Amino acid sequence: MLNRLIQTNPTISLTKASMRIWFRDRVAIFWTFFLPVVLISVFGLLDFGAFRTIDLGIVDRADNQTSRKLISDIRTLDAFDISDTASEAEERQALLDGDRNLVLIIEPGFGEDSSQNQRRVNVIYNQGQPKESSAGQSIIQSALDEITFAEGKLTDRYQIESQPVDSRNLRFIDFLLPGVVAMSIMQMGLFSVAFSFVQLKSKGILRRLQATPVLPASFIFAQVFTRLTVSILQTLVLIGLAVIAFNVQLEGNLLAVLLLALIGGGVFVSMGFAVSGFARTEDVAAPLANAIALPMMFLSGVFFPRDTMPDGLQVVADYLPLSFLVDAIRSVAVDGQNVWSQWDNILGLIGWLSITFFISVRLFRWE
Repeated sequence: MLNRLIQTNPTISLTKASMRIWFRDRVAIFWTFFLPVVLISVFGLLDFGAFRTIDLGIVDRADNQTSRKLISDIRTLDAFDISDTASEAEERQALLDGDRNLVLIIEPGFGEDSSQNQRRVNVIYNQGQPKESSAGQSIIQSALDEITFAEGKLTDRYQIESQPVDSRNLRFIDFLLPGVVAMSIMQMGLFSVAFSFVQLKSKGILRRLQATPVLPASFIFAQVFTRLTVSILQTLVLIGLAVIAFNVQLEGNLLAVLLLALIGGGVFVSMGFAVSGFARTEDVAAPLANAIALPMMFLSGVFFPRDTMPDGLQVVADYLPLSFLVDAIRSVAVDGQNVWSQWDNILGLIGWLSITFFISVRLFRWE
């Protein structure tokens, strides 16, 4: 009975045919699977952590001349990316979350007398990152030694009292994986749909399809189902590669990641239909799709955090559809949050889905 249903139902038959056609397209397979796998492999094999600055949190509870001199000396060094606006509790939590390599805590009364307690600073460091932690402590000790020499009290040296903690050890590949997954979903939906439908229009296949008993809705469903299925497979392949080959820890629920991939895939498939409705030839579709995809690729936090951008540009980037997808997948996969905590990003994706669907319906033509 199931076989008879599959053979007689035009929607199912069209979906099967669409899947076969897609998986026979070597170019589509290359851009969908091979290129993202190469990206993950290259960034996974290269130790980009060696080129980063050391993330240092500073809590100045002394707030006196000596403590300000120490912080000023540390700020002149290019080795640190410094945060000194958060509370001690927030800095400790950032350290535990893997967002800091070290936290420098300057206690009240620092440098005000010669007692041993007043000539120490506390450094809490991530023991899972020995290279960054050791380098950071050495640099802080050098800054303390400069203050010692300036005071002329060489026998009464300022020193570090260090305390190790177990923190998350996020590598660049951990940060990159959700971005590459989201970027691949964008490319799959946008480019695959736009180019394939423009080709079908230019060859007159869509026009001839209208003369057949096949419902347009069945044909479109088959195309959408194929792209969303490939997006799921693409996500599984990339996550599987990262986990097996590079020991990436998937902190969140895989099903939640796949659900987000489906929602994001729907947004970019709809965007692809909008492009194919506007463009009549591939010569028009290609630059239009690139004009949409390339800015999102570099502004949405795929390769680097958006908080490094200028404020004005960051405001714009925060509302891009790829930004919502990257943030949601990264929060679930890397931070271990549940999918319901991403309601704001999901609402953003649904908003973009509504906009792109409306535009695609208005622009789409069968010939």
